[in-house]
Amino acid sequence: MHIVAIAWLYVTVLMAATEPNLVAGVMTFFFYGLGPLALLLWLFGGPRRRRAAALRRSVTGEPPDDPDGSHAEPDQQRLVHGGHESRAPVQTGDQVGDGDVEHARRSDRDQ
Repeated sequence: MHIVAIAWLYVTVLMAATEPNLVAGVMTFFFYGLGPLALLLWLFGGPRRRRAAALRRSVTGEPPDDPDGSHAEPDQQRLVHGGHESRAPVQTGDQVGDGDVEHARRSDRDQ
């Protein structure tokens, strides 16, 4: 990304050098080169800034940003104090066997 930025600044410096007077050259450089480049680098630098902020929070021990306001602590407390389901998620007989798959395939063909 930096090589593209350097190349763009080089092009805009050459464009500014061809302007008829100094004011037009400076305006060309700032409004055609430096301004849009700064905006582009700021927009594409957002993920890097978020990673750096998360790294700073992990080092300092601050809680992470939570935009919806929910935190994991109530869920952790519920699990620790026995707020879990006593029923298994899969019951006996819920398995799918080979015959079930063939039967489903035949019935789909017939329909």
